[in-house]
Amino acid sequence: MKLASIVVPVYNIEKYIKNCIESLCVQTYQNLEIILVDDGTLDNSGKICDEYAKRDSRIRVIHKENGGLSDARNKGAQAASGEYLFFVDGDDCVAPDLVEKTVLCAEIQNADMVIFDFESVEEDTGRRDLYHFDLPESTNVKTTPELILKTPAAWCRMYKKEFWDCSGIRYPEKIQYEDLATTPRLILKAKKIAYVGDKPLYFYMLREGSIMRSNNFERSYQDRKYVLSYLKEYFQEQGEEQRYEKEMEYLFFEHGYFVPSKEIILADTGSMWLKEFRSFALKNYPEMFKNPYIKQMSGKDKILLFLMRRKWYRIMNLLSGARKQKDSWKKE
Repeated sequence: MKLASIVVPVYNIEKYIKNCIESLCVQTYQNLEIILVDDGTLDNSGKICDEYAKRDSRIRVIHKENGGLSDARNKGAQAASGEYLFFVDGDDCVAPDLVEKTVLCAEIQNADMVIFDFESVEEDTGRRDLYHFDLPESTNVKTTPELILKTPAAWCRMYKKEFWDCSGIRYPEKIQYEDLATTPRLILKAKKIAYVGDKPLYFYMLREGSIMRSNNFERSYQDRKYVLSYLKEYFQEQGEEQRYEKEMEYLFFEHGYFVPSKEIILADTGSMWLKEFRSFALKNYPEMFKNPYIKQMSGKDKILLFLMRRKWYRIMNLLSGARKQKDSWKKE
């Protein structure tokens, strides 16, 4: 049984870290090393990690000065000695058979990367949404170019450690959206990518105060602009810009316009950053609204895009408010 390494960045999550660690300790696949990277946490998270390490010899704790999420992931991966590598966020949980299913899949398919489905859980409303990737069991970016567009999160995929090390690709530090800067590059390099899609294996917590729910739109703009420009330049350097032009265009549409615009409209319909995001994306891809992948968006997102382009922001907020109210009633 090959060793699997799980890297968990930890920073000020004392409310959640126990559930995360316990979901890892009860894995049906036993040959694990669980690397908890205490990124200079200011609460009791580090102490909780140390307590679990005393109880389970598979757990190792790295205490370090605060360097951010990317630095914690990179340090953990560097310390990992397993043949397979996972990244799990410390406020999330995983299914008991996550490691067993993905390692078996990687062995059968001889895959550099294994992607798996996940479920998001909204802390305030209890709403749960399944993210089903609907991919072939075994593929690569040349035969399935839309891989580049799938959720870039670090935690919904497993890597062969040899592939990770040889790629030389690491998470860029001191910026947000580090997954977006990293995952498409790894997908481009992977010779074979496998998929496990029979059920969600990861449970992603959407909580108040998380980076993904921040209203710092100036930083969001600067970081998204940097990451997307960096990705575009990387694909150019690899000689792959033309092959994946429509995929890159859609990344700019989604992450440089559509997603941040939705976030801004919910907070401030008069924000100057709505115009800034739109201008940035259109400057790079003037024809982005004709991108063929837009036709594959969900019905809900197509409606939001229709309203967004016509600046019917009040209707968008009314729909969002109605959805949250409905979810709150369900929770009660």
